[in-house]
Amino acid sequence: MEFVFYKGLKRDEWSEQKLSSVKHALPNNIVSDIGAGWGYFKKNVDKHNLIWQPFDYVDKIPEAQRWDLNNPAPKEADNPGYVNFLEVYEHLANPELGIKNISNHLVKGGYLALSCPNPLYVKSKFTMIFKDRLYAFQPKHLIEHHVNIPLPHIIEFYLENHGFKILEKAIIGEHYKPKLKLSVNGFKDWVKFALEKVLGGTSIMSKGHTQVYFAVKQ
Repeated sequence: MEFVFYKGLKRDEWSEQKLSSVKHALPNNIVSDIGAGWGYFKKNVDKHNLIWQPFDYVDKIPEAQRWDLNNPAPKEADNPGYVNFLEVYEHLANPELGIKNISNHLVKGGYLALSCPNPLYVKSKFTMIFKDRLYAFQPKHLIEHHVNIPLPHIIEFYLENHGFKILEKAIIGEHYKPKLKLSVNGFKDWVKFALEKVLGGTSIMSKGHTQVYFAVKQ
């Protein structure tokens, strides 16, 4: 299966589209939102008259249950028919264990929408060559606990190893042009953008900052 490219699409928009496409095929009406943050995805769940079940590693909203993905889901949690798992994978020190625990949490025939940074994005290639560091995985990102570089073939291996069939792989976002500024820094920004275009070439993997996976548990 090859990656497809969705220019300009946001990760929550992508997941909501996927939820909409399978809502009549879900094994139940529970949507687990893992890494729910401030509850931004709730409106997308409510829109489809489904039940939102949020989780997070830290306390942000009272509705969310605490879940460290190094451990199985909380005993009081319901097993969902859909899991929204956006921008969490890269924070996991043991991502395979996290995927395993999510698989055990999800009912058979349920769906998983996963997103994470794309380390093959053109800006990552640029910073790797000129700074010896990947764009979203520099020392300054440790404060956000970006500790796991999400290489596509490894994500696929973990998913398939724990009972998932991948239905779609995609790159979303775009390579944004810098603002037009009549200054030395503005000129540098455009030179950098041109170099990034050359480095990225025509590869789909270079085109967007986020990689997404849509899978069903077999």
